[in-house]
Amino acid sequence: MKDIRRYIITALILLLILPATQAQVKKAENFSASKLKRLGKRAAEAKDYYTAIYYFENYRDKKSDDSKINYELAELHRTVRNYLQARELYKEVYLIDEMRYPLARFYYAQMLKATGEYEEAVEEFSEFRKEYKGEKDSRDMRKLARNEIAGCDSAIIMLENQLDITIEKMNSTINGPHIELSPLLIDDNNFIYGSLKVDTLIFFTQQNVDTAMPVRQFYLAHKEGMDWIGGERVNAAFNAPGIETGNGILSRDGKRFYFTQCQKNWQGKVICSIYRTEKKEGKWTDPIKLPTIINDPNYTATQPALGRTANSDREIIFFVSDRPEGKGGLDLWYTVWNEEKNLFSEPRNLGSRINTPGDEMTPFYNLSTRTLYFSSDGLPGMGGLDIFSAFGERRKWEYIKNIGYPLNSSYDDLYFTVSRKEEDGLFVSNRPDSLVDEACCDDIFFYRWNDFIRITVTGVIYPFEQDRFGRTQDLSDFDFMNPDENIQPLDSAKIALYMEDKSTREYVFIDRYTTADDGRFYFTLMPDQDYEFRMEGFQYFQSKNYLSTQFFTSSDTIEMPPTWVNVLSGKPIVLKNIYYDIDEAELTRESKNVIDTTLLILLTEAPEFIVEIGAHTDSIGETQYNLELSQLRSDNVVKYLVSKGIPENRLVAKGYGAMKPVAPNYKPDGTDNPEGREQNRRTEFRVVGTIGVEEEDEVYVE
Repeated sequence: MKDIRRYIITALILLLILPATQAQVKKAENFSASKLKRLGKRAAEAKDYYTAIYYFENYRDKKSDDSKINYELAELHRTVRNYLQARELYKEVYLIDEMRYPLARFYYAQMLKATGEYEEAVEEFSEFRKEYKGEKDSRDMRKLARNEIAGCDSAIIMLENQLDITIEKMNSTINGPHIELSPLLIDDNNFIYGSLKVDTLIFFTQQNVDTAMPVRQFYLAHKEGMDWIGGERVNAAFNAPGIETGNGILSRDGKRFYFTQCQKNWQGKVICSIYRTEKKEGKWTDPIKLPTIINDPNYTATQPALGRTANSDREIIFFVSDRPEGKGGLDLWYTVWNEEKNLFSEPRNLGSRINTPGDEMTPFYNLSTRTLYFSSDGLPGMGGLDIFSAFGERRKWEYIKNIGYPLNSSYDDLYFTVSRKEEDGLFVSNRPDSLVDEACCDDIFFYRWNDFIRITVTGVIYPFEQDRFGRTQDLSDFDFMNPDENIQPLDSAKIALYMEDKSTREYVFIDRYTTADDGRFYFTLMPDQDYEFRMEGFQYFQSKNYLSTQFFTSSDTIEMPPTWVNVLSGKPIVLKNIYYDIDEAELTRESKNVIDTTLLILLTEAPEFIVEIGAHTDSIGETQYNLELSQLRSDNVVKYLVSKGIPENRLVAKGYGAMKPVAPNYKPDGTDNPEGREQNRRTEFRVVGTIGVEEEDEVYVE
């Protein structure tokens, strides 16, 4: 029965376990001990845990010295999270029959930890590490025991330094006698969650076996005054009748909803799959199952969470799976969605800094802080599943830490979410005071930081009236702090926020903002951090500003000075004084000097730009000759820039001949116009795009 714990954790989180049975439960008092033993074993093999406990408990009343059954009964109680009962049974087994059941001491210590007896748990884990030697799994188990000791030590510290936070359990309109899961805040006044809306704990017996098995669905809770009221089933296509449904997450723009549906396959194994629906004309479309590279039919994929890639701003789908090549148990994985091609990258494991030989689950990604929250029983914690946070993206993670007490307890704590305000959110726990058994069923809790510091930064982005390539401006008397009313702020300008990684001293992407017609941007910042602001887009020269929140001790709004940027329009810019000898295409020394002091600087300062070099002639000569000459001249500009280190894939050579004059070649009376011809004999450039950003090491699958 060593896999029971993992199965129940999987089943609880993947939706399909009910404190119910479809077996025929018979009164036990008239059965012999051997009959009760057989019935209990049969129920346990069928994963009908509550029935197995019922029969084994009655067997124990008749024969209490059967260590094998007592050990199995302890495993069952641990499986359904009856920690106190499991604790006493494990202790009894290891005291009486430790030679046959040496792991009983480990699990006894684990149950001490799960019930908050940390100092006693440390003693038992320490004794277990001394004595458990020579077994095949001794190295792994001794390592687990060491981690458990570290968790106990940190739990004692966390209890002494508890977070300044208020926690409230949701009322009975939301939390029922069964497991509630996956709360998702839609806005400040609404959230959805998964629930089985049955008034009592039900057991399916021979008398009601034909009754339709109830399933979990999405329900809506809304705020009325200071109270949350739940119980309203969400009327949408993703609530499929008769199918276990839950674990929903909305995309940042609110247009896509990912969720999980679970069913048993032909082998009787619970398989969960991730689906997606899109909002069109105010309604959710019929759900579509994500491709098989994510939803492998032989393994579970569940609990989607969403992030965005820093460079290409593509959607990252984090999810939980028991697929092979993981670190053990349930692991966190991710895939990247290429929206343009509607392709998903090959799923990758988040790595050993996040995943352990234990179980990792219920991810939630806070985009505004690039922080992943998840639950684990393999990292040092207070007991059961603890909530952890990590800063980063995909496979690069820093600052992995336990988020602390009382958000974490000695029981299972999971499904941690953060509201858009950042100062509050929801989570799920089976900590005592649930409506049923002491630790049976997960309930939804609300939390609020009492000492939350909100730092908001805002500012306005303005363009310089002229760019610095080919056009000059006098800034000696320019008032940067008080823009002239004739200067309009930049509409649709993109500015990105970066935060310094204190371990590497590199700035890592946090968020981006696109301005409206007022040119104003907004970001929410964390205290005690250093930030960098960068303009994004091919039309802007790099402009960076810096801000530190090191000394902020209370909430505040920061108004930054106006941000001024050099802006390139989509129009061609003439490279003045680019000369060629008559009927020649070779660049002169003077022409090279012009390129060095203009276009080369642009391409160096903006390494993402793709630039077209356009060469033009006047109308003297044959059309084809002029086209070939102008093409050769633009080719030579490109060759010169490549010789200066500019990658060729950033340059486009185009000869236009006399096709695009900017001035008349002849005067109105038909005579030659030398001034007009001089303007037409020009070399110019225009920014035509940026180098495409591909995901690092990501392989997209058709």
